[in-house]
Amino acid sequence: MIKIFFLSLIILFSNISIAGELLNIIFLGTGTPRPNINKLGPSILLNYNNEEILLDVGRGTTIRLNQIGNDFSKINNIYISHLHYDHIVGLGDLWLTSNLWQKKNDTNVYGPEGIKKFCNGLLKSYDEDIGYRYKDGNYSKLKCKNFAESTEEKSSLHVKPFRNSHGYVDKSYGFIINYNNKKIVYSADTTYSENLINNYTNCDILIHEIISVSKNIYDNNRKIQEVVASHTSISQLIDILKIAKPKLTILNHALLFGVSESDVLKTIFNEYQGDVIFAKDFMSVDLGEEINIFTIEH
Repeated sequence: MIKIFFLSLIILFSNISIAGELLNIIFLGTGTPRPNINKLGPSILLNYNNEEILLDVGRGTTIRLNQIGNDFSKINNIYISHLHYDHIVGLGDLWLTSNLWQKKNDTNVYGPEGIKKFCNGLLKSYDEDIGYRYKDGNYSKLKCKNFAESTEEKSSLHVKPFRNSHGYVDKSYGFIINYNNKKIVYSADTTYSENLINNYTNCDILIHEIISVSKNIYDNNRKIQEVVASHTSISQLIDILKIAKPKLTILNHALLFGVSESDVLKTIFNEYQGDVIFAKDFMSVDLGEEINIFTIEH
């Protein structure tokens, strides 16, 4: 059963207590590379059994965490879907700011091949700042690892990466999050592929990207045509949903050009009868025996 509450919910992470076997999902940023103050860069916070995990760290992640009262102290594991800048540009800000707030633990960053090179470059970029602030070397480190190394860490949430199909991007992944008998899937940036279907089946919540472009814009913009080829169209999404049959689909990272969210939902519901909604920044989803959806007051 899915319940959507339009009343605001105040969540202060310094005092939060997740009851029972409830998984809380907070959409910190639901946007795209286009700057939009209401839809910051892609980032999702998972909270389960007092453990917090981030999926991607897009533009403004640190600001959104601050707005919901999160002090970063429990975010010790971050999973990066791919190395496009809109999914990783917030990592440096999050890491450096967490040290200002005296984060005690190191932060593990898991990603595709290339994540270590990216992190090494990030660390080098801030050598001067680190040397000034932490002369004794006593600060929370970034420990960047390829996905194959993620099994080394103990976690109450099992995050499993799988290859998606993001056009020319060879090393791009989605994530399956399992706990107890629940399954959440985060598609990240992808177009249709059989491997997606294999990983989507029997999920409670499918968090999926989408692209939709008006005919006029598509016909007159070659760059848009290239972008469309590496993302999921409405017709592709409908095919996915008919096969995978998730209990709830949340559309995220929506690339909409000349069309509205209501246009997209109308087209989907003409052929698919399941529950589909668009993600919003500050949307909070509780997954337990039921799925409850709130908006966080900020």
